[in-house]
Amino acid sequence: MVLKSYFDGGNKADSAQYDALSLAVVSGTKDEWKPFDLEWKKVLKRHKVSYLHTTEAVSRNGIYEGWSICQRDLFMKDCVDVAARHCARATVGTVPGKFGLFPFVISVVLRDFIEYAQINPKASPNAEQACLRQAISVVIEWSEEQAACEECHCIFDRGEPFYGHLVHLLESRKARKDATLLQKISFPIEAISARTPALQLADLYAWCQGHRNAPDQPKWHSKILKTHFRWLWIDGTNVQDIDRASQDVFLTWKLPKRKATK
Repeated sequence: MVLKSYFDGGNKADSAQYDALSLAVVSGTKDEWKPFDLEWKKVLKRHKVSYLHTTEAVSRNGIYEGWSICQRDLFMKDCVDVAARHCARATVGTVPGKFGLFPFVISVVLRDFIEYAQINPKASPNAEQACLRQAISVVIEWSEEQAACEECHCIFDRGEPFYGHLVHLLESRKARKDATLLQKISFPIEAISARTPALQLADLYAWCQGHRNAPDQPKWHSKILKTHFRWLWIDGTNVQDIDRASQDVFLTWKLPKRKATK
């Protein structure tokens, strides 16, 4: 059994432009991805668009130029409804849970991350690298404890810097020796988001989580934040905990140095 995980980032690791960096990953087996793909494509066809790109849709730019706010919100609502139907759900009270797609989002408040890295020489100085490592650990945990998959295929939106971090991690013999579960990851590739519904779903989660504190949220935004996805928000209150247990080991792998996030 193979777990397919799709990664997409929100914003860039640049504190001069953005407050927070997010990385979303949505995981599932072929039995979970196939019905999602079919339903997602029906929504795109109904609204006469070829793909969802959340930032452009919200701002009504790109292929959504000329749309009314009502038209945009109806489209986003339909996309969120599909996401909610196919998302795994935990048991709550008398309402039973169900298996499904597993979304995870990590968001890092950049100024807090940078300040902590500047005074702690062992801390990861690169926010993208820290996000990728955290996301990979969650994917492997899900593959072991819930999905019961022997392999993990990791698919990234083309051009995302997170992809390079995983490639270097998997190229390290010492990393694969120390963290033996990394050997489950057998197929890291890049794909074109506009042709890949799963990446569009990851983009939706990354955007919504990154803007979770925005005032006057439309109903579709509030709804997706209430789905049973796992999220981690890193700021000044918990930045010291990010990858805390593995940081000393990680430093011994001597991976290519990345520029510190600024």
